[in-house]
Amino acid sequence: MNQLIAPCGMNCALCQAYQGKGLACRGCGLGGERKACQNCSIRKCHKKEDFCFECPDYPCKRLKALDKRYRTKYQMSMLENLEFIRAKGLDAFVRDQENRYRCSRCGKLRTVHQEYCLYCARMDKEAGKK
Repeated sequence: MNQLIAPCGMNCALCQAYQGKGLACRGCGLGGERKACQNCSIRKCHKKEDFCFECPDYPCKRLKALDKRYRTKYQMSMLENLEFIRAKGLDAFVRDQENRYRCSRCGKLRTVHQEYCLYCARMDKEAGKK
């Protein structure tokens, strides 16, 4: 498993905490995350499976709630991310995310949590949308 892709399908490289703007996090697979990530019920549930879709309870109510929140607030679907990984593989998913969320001005990855690039402040409401 890519250490930056969480069991729920979140690409930690696109997270505001991972990008280091005062919230330093190393990603779900590398430990030392911020308190909110350490207390994540989905992450705590995850046992031997790399991804939630490998669980017999997929999709559980916790994952559905997370998906709804991210679709509403950030226009990203954890369920779509997981289905992409299942269908096309992890490498293809990471490449797709890197293309989708790359800032057109500075070339760095944008966070899904803001409508602007944390590195160059370019406002780009369309970035990340399919």
